[in-house]
Amino acid sequence: MPQPRRTKRTEREDYGWVISFGCKPTGQLRRLKVDTDPAPDTSPIEVPCVCGETHRVTVSPYRRRRSADEAFDLEVGSLDELR
Repeated sequence: MPQPRRTKRTEREDYGWVISFGCKPTGQLRRLKVDTDPAPDTSPIEVPCVCGETHRVTVSPYRRRRSADEAFDLEVGSLDELR
């Protein structure tokens, strides 16, 4: 019986990372897009929200990659911009 051929996995295109956080004044889930992997430093960050307030967000090591068509509310190149 012939073995099934394995297709070569193509590398996923990089669309950045998503950190989700709750905005208490509006009661909505917000998404922060980060270009670099936020895993090396999981200390809390101060995120200026679109509601006008600044939220203290804990960066989880369980972050996830952003898909190409996923919407986001804020965008930064690196978390260092928010520290």
